[in-house]
Amino acid sequence: MDRFDFFAHLPRNQPGGTSFTSAYLSSVKIHPTDRLLDLASAGGDRTVWIARSRLCKIVSVDAEPQYKDIVKIAGEEGGAGHLISAVTANYDDLPFQDESFDLILAEGAAMGIGLAKALALWRPLVAKEGFIAVTYPGVVNQNSPPEVRKPMEAHMIEPMKTLKEYHGIIKETGFELVHQTPLPNILWETFYTDAVRRAWALIDAGEATEETPVVRQVIEEAKWYRRIGRGRVFVQAFMLRREG
Repeated sequence: MDRFDFFAHLPRNQPGGTSFTSAYLSSVKIHPTDRLLDLASAGGDRTVWIARSRLCKIVSVDAEPQYKDIVKIAGEEGGAGHLISAVTANYDDLPFQDESFDLILAEGAAMGIGLAKALALWRPLVAKEGFIAVTYPGVVNQNSPPEVRKPMEAHMIEPMKTLKEYHGIIKETGFELVHQTPLPNILWETFYTDAVRRAWALIDAGEATEETPVVRQVIEEAKWYRRIGRGRVFVQAFMLRREG
């Protein structure tokens, strides 16, 4: 069993929620004629919600090929199939022309690339004066010990930085910070509650054991967040306007 098999039956494969997405999207006006890109879309709940609530066309991209059909089905069932296109691609090698989008949403998509590199790669894809909404994990204390950092950094290509350091990176990559908001604790907790419940359901059904790698990782990460990570790490959403 891999991460896809585990999380395909859950709303999301990382902490988040439409209330979080709505919190940062409220800082910009989205028109039905705007072109949107949703990176790391997974099963498409965010994509479908945006298409239905903003009535605009949106391209849904995930690196896992099996999500493509799931997104298509979700779009049709949600009444937004005519607004959604599903694509499989790596987030550091996107098959789109420059200035193809008015807004790129990237919840978690930069973690395997690095914030500075991701913004540099995606910047040309955004129309001038367009936006990128990117989420990225960080630490409250720059000197946080390994037990605080390790579980989150296991999903990242670079060590976590502080909010102040991220502000510096954003400025250096040619973006204006328009709005920012943290992922609320309740959405972290909801994610881990659902994931742990899924883990124990698989164990009870005999489809996995506590030593199945993805099951063990989920259970240990939930323990880490509740005992150590809460209040010491964050996921911040940045709404960024392309300058020039």
